[in-house]
Amino acid sequence: MKDPELFLCTYFPNEFYEGFTDDRRAMLASIIHAARFGGDQAIAGPRGEGKTSLAINGALFLMISGLSSFPVVIGKSQTKSQLELKALKEKLQQSELFIQDFPEVGVPYQAIGAWSSRARMQTVDGHHTNAVLAVDHLAFPTIKRSQLPLGWPQDIEPISNGQVIYSLGIDGPIRGTKFRGMRPTLAIIDDIEDREAAASDTLIEKNEEVLEKDVAGLGSGAERVARVMLCTIQNRKCIAYQYTDPKQKPSWKGKRYRKMVKPPSRMDLVEQYIQMRVEKTADDPDAREAFRFWKENQQAIESDCVVSNPQSYSKKTHEDGEPLELSAIQAYYNRVADWGKDAVATEIDNDPPESVGPQGMGLTAEVVRSRISGLAKGQLPASTMTVTAAIDLGKYRCHWVVSAWWKGAGGAIVDYGIAEVSGTSTDIDNEASEPHIYRTLLDWRDQLLSKKYVDGTGVERSIDMVLVDSGTFTNAAYEFVRQVGGVFHPSKGIAPYRPRKKSSKDVRAGSNMHAQRLPSQKVWLYELDTNYWKQWVHERFLTPTFDDENMLRRGALSVYSPEGNQKHTSYSQHIVAEELVTEFKEGKGTKTYWHVHNDNNHWLDATYMAAACTEAMGIGLLQETHSHPDGPKVEPRQIEQKSKPVRKRQPHGRFRTRPGGWVNGLRR
Repeated sequence: MKDPELFLCTYFPNEFYEGFTDDRRAMLASIIHAARFGGDQAIAGPRGEGKTSLAINGALFLMISGLSSFPVVIGKSQTKSQLELKALKEKLQQSELFIQDFPEVGVPYQAIGAWSSRARMQTVDGHHTNAVLAVDHLAFPTIKRSQLPLGWPQDIEPISNGQVIYSLGIDGPIRGTKFRGMRPTLAIIDDIEDREAAASDTLIEKNEEVLEKDVAGLGSGAERVARVMLCTIQNRKCIAYQYTDPKQKPSWKGKRYRKMVKPPSRMDLVEQYIQMRVEKTADDPDAREAFRFWKENQQAIESDCVVSNPQSYSKKTHEDGEPLELSAIQAYYNRVADWGKDAVATEIDNDPPESVGPQGMGLTAEVVRSRISGLAKGQLPASTMTVTAAIDLGKYRCHWVVSAWWKGAGGAIVDYGIAEVSGTSTDIDNEASEPHIYRTLLDWRDQLLSKKYVDGTGVERSIDMVLVDSGTFTNAAYEFVRQVGGVFHPSKGIAPYRPRKKSSKDVRAGSNMHAQRLPSQKVWLYELDTNYWKQWVHERFLTPTFDDENMLRRGALSVYSPEGNQKHTSYSQHIVAEELVTEFKEGKGTKTYWHVHNDNNHWLDATYMAAACTEAMGIGLLQETHSHPDGPKVEPRQIEQKSKPVRKRQPHGRFRTRPGGWVNGLRR
């Protein structure tokens, strides 16, 4: 307990088997210094050097040594942070050495096991231990000396004093964190940026705001919580770069550590080795000829070279009987050959080159997957004001979504799926596929209207507006809408979009969308500003799901809780299939455009169409809604709608709708 390095190496030998390098020692020292004296510290170390292990296990040392009763570890995502805490819990329950040395914590934790509910009823000597093993926090048992077994040494105070540790994500509910009246005493910020977040001006700004407002305000009263940032630099504008730069953030006392402390003097041999490794042949896929060159010249290359961690290389053996790597120096230059000099300078030496190329908003599939509403599939929030849906038509599959919206353009995807198109093949063209798509739409309508969407108060809600993509399969979309009518309308994305400023008998003007009457087709066509609504969806997913009161946030978009093995992987990949990027080129200025990563963007299209319905239904980001100026109404006024019967099909009765926006004018 008096030696933090010995503590970590003793109880967590699988993570700290290499000992402590200068950068690790500095990070641990900064954590302990902040716990004792307060203040802020930012340290950038090479990637892969165990910063996360140091953060979470260092926090545990503070709790056991009495230096901090309430540390908070903040990682890059809520999901990842919870997994790190789960791993810590399992180690405390399974480490025989820890349980022997600290039985007042280890034994109660071991008795609780995997059933966290047992903690509520756990007692020692007739008194509740008040231990907690939750997904985002752990609380030590509270056990007094008088409750301990006979024979407890008089000179050893029990460490079971109800200390608590929280493990949160930078995207999670940080503000206002407290436990049993206690406020955090220290915040350890653990590598909160991935590559996409570090490239996004929007996410950089949001994360910095969280650090300077939410995290800084965690302390009690007028006390600012001490903060320690452990990070890896990814470019020259990311948070890690800013906070470790004494010129930009002098109060954080930034330090940067390199892997390559002193490069070799024989760089001619190193360059020859890199070239041999890059030019490896099919007969030598593992570049063993280059390996033998390094082995022959190892003494000359490495004699005066210094790296921060001499143990950071692979100890495995190749099939030829020789080691995969001979030293950390060789491992370093293997990365140079495999990744490139810029990548190594950035992620291993914390010295990134000037940023070039397109810069995106930073939305990733991982971020989308993390935006979970906590609602079950098909469940609507209690504050739902309107329910919208959209379907993106395809020759073989039609992708659809159903979404709920409330005041302030808060949204939740409550259902999504694929309607398979039967009868199409590569032998027929798009026009010949339209009858098959039309029949698919009719089947999908039946299935959609048979589903039950119930809000948080138990009231079943109907869908207010449905947009059907008519861009490619126009005839199928128009005929479907003509036949079923009601809340179904054709739509088309336009880029670049020309807005309609005034309404007329043939036009209903809106913001970034409008409805145009097509007399010859007998439909109202919704024309949407594609670029605006795609960006709108991305910005909503970039917004944290919950507010300071842990309620679904206005202006945020989330997805229902996954079922079984579902992880929303395909849906999230569709959402980020396209990215709005900004690129600066010298002499040409800045250009903003949509970069297509892959063609599977169909749920993105369906989602932005469903989102565009918010404009027609009177749901906006800032303005009061037209539908319910006094707030959400649980039981909406029902308006009977007469829809044309589908040929050779049973009619589906009435559509329940809500007053508001300007869509009702199109239904008369």
